[in-house]
Amino acid sequence: MKKAMPGKHSSSESIPLVFLLRDKLGLAENARQAKKLLIQGEVLIDGLKANDLGTPVGLMDIISIPKAGKYYRITVSKGKFALQELKPDKTGVKYCRIDGKTINKKGKVQLNLHDSRVMLIEKEEDRFKVGDTILVSVPKQELKGFLKLEKGALCVVFKGRHAGETATLEEILSREGSKPADAKLSSGGKELITLKDYLIVVDEDFKG
Repeated sequence: MKKAMPGKHSSSESIPLVFLLRDKLGLAENARQAKKLLIQGEVLIDGLKANDLGTPVGLMDIISIPKAGKYYRITVSKGKFALQELKPDKTGVKYCRIDGKTINKKGKVQLNLHDSRVMLIEKEEDRFKVGDTILVSVPKQELKGFLKLEKGALCVVFKGRHAGETATLEEILSREGSKPADAKLSSGGKELITLKDYLIVVDEDFKG
């Protein structure tokens, strides 16, 4: 199987586009047919035409095949990548988790997002914390809103043994020393514990 190229998702957290088109969606029987779809400009990733079968696709990427009337968001189910079918009017905004923050040389705040996307904002506009989710328009990459990682937030667990579950955040549980914090969540009367870093905040629109 063709490996994913270096790109916006690490190889351990993505699958190559050819695998998605051939094995997940069944739109091609082989790599040659999949390549034809790309040459014809029929496949979009986050609103942009895909041009290489090795392009890595991963969490929250939006895949559009307009001629086939197929639109998907890549999410997680039972610890594996899954496809969530979308309506066409839901493909213009992407959930992006803030994985880090830095100040660049020009004094702007740089938000480093989970898909290696970078967003620059002015210091006076900064109200974001690592772990929050920002809503980014695609392909224009404009900030459309944000969702805080706080009590009551709806979250998707994207790693660990609870990967794929959607639950409400009840509490962040700090741990001694430099150990990463845990998070306590609830879903349908069931409680689960996972690492805080395994959460991405979503909203009701995520459920479609």
